[in-house]
This record gives sequence, structure tokens and C-alpha cells, in this order.
Amino acid sequence: MKVFLTDFVGLSTRLECLSMAFVISDYFGHEVCLDWPELDSFNVIGTRRESLGLTGRLGGLRMRNYSDQLFFKIKDHRKVILRTDQGPAHLLERYRLPTAKRVKLRPDYVQVIRDTFGAYANRPVVGVHIRRGDFNLTNEGTFDAKSAEWPATPTWWYEFALQTIIKTHPNTAFFLSCTGDPNLFNELKKNFDVFDLPTSSPYGYKGPDHDSKRHPVADLFALGCCGLIVASSCSTFSHYAANALGSSSACLIPPPQTTKDNPKCGVVELYGQGVNAWREACREGTKVQAINRESDVPIPAPAQIDWM
Repeated sequence: MKVFLTDFVGLSTRLECLSMAFVISDYFGHEVCLDWPELDSFNVIGTRRESLGLTGRLGGLRMRNYSDQLFFKIKDHRKVILRTDQGPAHLLERYRLPTAKRVKLRPDYVQVIRDTFGAYANRPVVGVHIRRGDFNLTNEGTFDAKSAEWPATPTWWYEFALQTIIKTHPNTAFFLSCTGDPNLFNELKKNFDVFDLPTSSPYGYKGPDHDSKRHPVADLFALGCCGLIVASSCSTFSHYAANALGSSSACLIPPPQTTKDNPKCGVVELYGQGVNAWREACREGTKVQAINRESDVPIPAPAQIDWM
């Protein structure tokens, strides 16, 4: 019996689905099978690499959305095709962090991260994740988390957030992970001590909407080394790095609405919680503490790399 996770969506969302796959595996005995192009750069302990093939979807139980009724049908199917990160909440909350610990980055990429962060070993390092591509800027002067399904966080907000950190912690360096080319954000590099990983992405299979010049898996793990992340609102990439990989990370995010003329930011910590909690924080402001004074800014620390 097997549960298949195919390459049906972006990497971080597929990683989020792994918890449900292991719930199915433990409760019903299905082997977890992955068919992901990025498996050349990481391994998931307790899974095997296997494709559905041309006819593999025939006869399989397709789980695009979760319901208790569908969950109880799993025992009657030898093949499950999983396309949702949702499941029984009381089970998933116990599986999220142990499942993330199964994800192991290839050793040579771990070494690249160690070497890169090693140059900043005695300085606080803050991760910065900028998601663009299919995340669209709908209004250059206003950020509204509900203006689009995937709203892009404007560059001016990142400048404001980094400046907020620098005011109280001037020795901070910033690790940048972004969609596309890091050189597109030269205004950040000009005004702040910003660095990125010396890697290149071999993946062009999803087109420009998900394209990145740097290696996305290495970037994800590097962000997970940062105890404070200036995040991209609504992005599961930011979420998975902060709330699943490594130890707990605080995230700076914009409130559901903010403007270039009067920018605001808040801090949220959701370690071990699922993507629904992250989306509620980004779109509704749930569990987000507003940063109104300098003492509200989390204290940045050196990168933590020993967990990899």
C-alpha cells in the first residue's frame, strides 16, 4: 500500500503535506512515495522515490481536500494520491515538527551554508525572504494582504523592516533569499549588509513564476538557521523555514494593510503550527504583535546551523 505525493505545487507546500502523508502511513500502513525533482538535493527519511507513471492514478483514492469521511475511506484503498496539507488537526499538530526533522539537506549544501554563515559567526543574522513571481504587486503604495490570492510584499516594506531592526541592532547582517535574481534588490544591498548563498538553481521546470537564481532548497534551509526572519506575507516558503525547520524563529510581517507613507510591521511566532495559522496571521493579523516601539523588536542572534 502506498501514499503518493507528486510534484503538484511549490516545494514548501509539498513539504507541508508530508505531515499528512506520515499520518496516513502510521495509521493505515501506506508507504510514503515521493516524485519530486528536488530530491537530488535532499532526502526525506522514511520515504521512497517512486512515480505514479502513466496509469498510476487509476484506482487511487484522490485527496485534494480533507474530510473525516474521506479519511475513513483510506483503509479500503491500496493507493492514495495526496494533494492536501489538511487532515485531522489533533494528529497533524503532533506530526509537524517530527516530520520536518526527517527532511535532510544534501551534505555539500549544508557545508555551503556553514561556510557562508561562518563569515558572520560573531554577528546577529536576520533572514529576509522576498517572494515574487506569481505573487503580484497590486498597488505600489499600499500593501493589502486580501487584495490578491498571493499578494507580493513591496520592497519599500522590507526597507522599513530592515531599518527598524538596524535602529536597535546596528551590527545585524541580513541573509537574502528571493524569487528571481538577488541583484534585483540592490537598494537593500546598498543600504544594509546583505548577503546570499553562492549557489545556483538547476530547476526551471515551473517557469518564471517560481524561478530563482539561487538554489531554493539550500535557501530554505539557510532561512531555517535564522532566529528572526523578515518574511514574505502569505508565503509558505517563509512559513516552513520559520515554523518547521530548525528551532523556533520569529517573523516580521506587514499587517494585513499598510502604506508606504505610514508603514507598520508586526512580529509573530508560530513554531510547530500549520499553514492555516500562518495564513490567518498574514491575512487577519491573528496572533501578531504590533511593533510600536524599539523594545518590541526581537533581538537578533547569530545563525544556528548545528541542527542540519
